[in-house]
Amino acid sequence: MDLLVKIGLVLLGSLISVVAYFAIRLIEGKPQNETLERHKKLLEINKQLNEQGLDIEGLRNLETLLIGKTIAIKRHTSELTDKREPLIAVRGEEDITQLDLNQRASERFDLASQKMYDVIASIDGRVGDTESQALMKSQTAWEGYSVDQAMAAASSYAGGSMWSLVYFSELESLTIERTARLQAELDELIRLAN
Repeated sequence: MDLLVKIGLVLLGSLISVVAYFAIRLIEGKPQNETLERHKKLLEINKQLNEQGLDIEGLRNLETLLIGKTIAIKRHTSELTDKREPLIAVRGEEDITQLDLNQRASERFDLASQKMYDVIASIDGRVGDTESQALMKSQTAWEGYSVDQAMAAASSYAGGSMWSLVYFSELESLTIERTARLQAELDELIRLAN
């Protein structure tokens, strides 16, 4: 499916480029002798679509799928973010320490990680060996990236008491984003199975 999405995106990009080019040419009032060139390009796009077994309706469906996935990711991110416990309660914690905040940030990251691994397990239970291996490989790569990113975000606080707070808060944020993307994938797997 990823290959189909990539091919569809390339073809969609080509189609959009061609349409934009001709719109600009029309606005500029260029001569009509470019009609032949335009037809050649459209025929080439049509040929590429046919070779990939796609048509305009297929591209529209792909676009709808991608837009729907983006909306689902935003919705899941919002849901995950809204469910978090605040680091500082609204009232009654005037004497909270930096150590307390650091501990709470670590705990929030642990909760976000557990949710992410639950979603990964659900996906893994629905896919074959090849997809499972690809998922685990991407997860390992993502984990390396997320730690590096959190280290970079916290580097300004190296040696200070806020380092842990910034580090774990960044990890939590990245984990929520990853979980939302994975949840959108799981939603799609569930939809396709029904």
